[in-house]
Amino acid sequence: MTNAIRITLIAAAGLAMTACAADSYNAGSGSSAMRQASSAAESACMAKVNSNYGGNVRSVNVVSSEFSQANSEVIVEAVGVRGGSTSERWRCLVSSDGVVSDLSVQ
Repeated sequence: MTNAIRITLIAAAGLAMTACAADSYNAGSGSSAMRQASSAAESACMAKVNSNYGGNVRSVNVVSSEFSQANSEVIVEAVGVRGGSTSERWRCLVSSDGVVSDLSVQ
């Protein structure tokens, strides 16, 4: 085998190994991976959940969000619902411009 072919094969193998390592690192990148939807989508979901309780929720917090071109998924936790300390988790499907298409309690 010529040196040029060996070098090409070694470079290709090294590039393939680098790509695998980068993929596995990005898959578990922590809290930055937990919030990927637009702020408009997250805000719309929080507002929709709060309005379900007549605006009487103590706080609504984003647990996670995942961007999608069709509809982003936003998971929020409503704290202090029904006049007490009860918490409930909600799932919203929201467009990037803030239109909620689906809302469900988890």
